[in-house]
Amino acid sequence: MAAIFNHYVRTSTVIFSERELSADDMARKISDLRLGSPFPFLISETDGRVDGYCYAHLWQPDPVYGRTWEVTIYLSHDACGRGTGSALLGTLVEQCRAAGAHTLVSCITAGNTACERLHRRHGFIHAGTLTAVGYKFGRYLDDALYQLALAGD
Repeated sequence: MAAIFNHYVRTSTVIFSERELSADDMARKISDLRLGSPFPFLISETDGRVDGYCYAHLWQPDPVYGRTWEVTIYLSHDACGRGTGSALLGTLVEQCRAAGAHTLVSCITAGNTACERLHRRHGFIHAGTLTAVGYKFGRYLDDALYQLALAGD
């Protein structure tokens, strides 16, 4: 999973980070996300190799946002376009719904059309854009906010 994350840190603006994660960093991050958590965490593997992962976590720490969760999804660059992301996101949405989430939010680097399309296919709507909030590779980038209101409250 760290290799997937680090590939995009080095080569792309889809991750607003310039810091690569070691395997230990990734293990700690996963542990922090999962420890006593109601949030789903999913991994996709092909031939014993991780080719994607996604998870939900609190969007904001204040309890008033407790049922608004942020969705994060990463795919190996060679897994794109094979349905892996759609399978992961579809399952994650259903698990979030079952776990009691009210609204899902996803922050996508504006212009990441494949990711934006993926979210729209799963019912997310473009809820707004934060302009020039990230700076990477010598330029400012926008974050597109996508939101999915879950039925059944």
